[in-house]
Amino acid sequence: MGFGIRVIIVTAALGCSAGCVATENWTQELVGKQKAEMDTRVLKVETGVREHGERLDKVESRVTDLEHQDVRKASITERTPGAAIRGTSERTLVGVVHVPFGFDRADLVLSAETALATIATELRDNPHMTVDLEGTTDPVGPREYNLKLSRRRVEAVKRKLLEQGIEPTRIITSTARGPLLDKSVPNDFKRRVMIKLMN
Repeated sequence: MGFGIRVIIVTAALGCSAGCVATENWTQELVGKQKAEMDTRVLKVETGVREHGERLDKVESRVTDLEHQDVRKASITERTPGAAIRGTSERTLVGVVHVPFGFDRADLVLSAETALATIATELRDNPHMTVDLEGTTDPVGPREYNLKLSRRRVEAVKRKLLEQGIEPTRIITSTARGPLLDKSVPNDFKRRVMIKLMN
């Protein structure tokens, strides 16, 4: 009877040992699969972030090219309030400057004031040059609110130009466009007033 109990105990111990090894192997295999899946997910996220960063770099490069381009000529025709005074409705675009704003802000930051001082100097040096203002926002928040915010931004730029001695008649149009919905443009670049320098 004692011998039978020992055989059962030894058999049970061997069965437990074999089961524990199988469980350990199964656990290692499961952890290995989960690690491989996690590595694949991380690689996808890293690739997506890198691709997004490359797209942002391209957009930043395009915006920088527009901002730093000294002369960009394009002929446009439009009816404007000042056109009757000058006797012509044809105007030529000679440059574009983007005045940046902070999120949900309509006050001018230092870089914006510097850009506007430069534009005021350009306008004083070229008495036939005029400007068109176009304010935009990012798409965060209600459309009506963003329309009002873009109007406040345009008014802040207009007010600063007038303070710099620019005559009101040289600011031909001032448009509040509200939110830009183009997803390829980062939100930081949507918070601005675009100043078109026209001859």
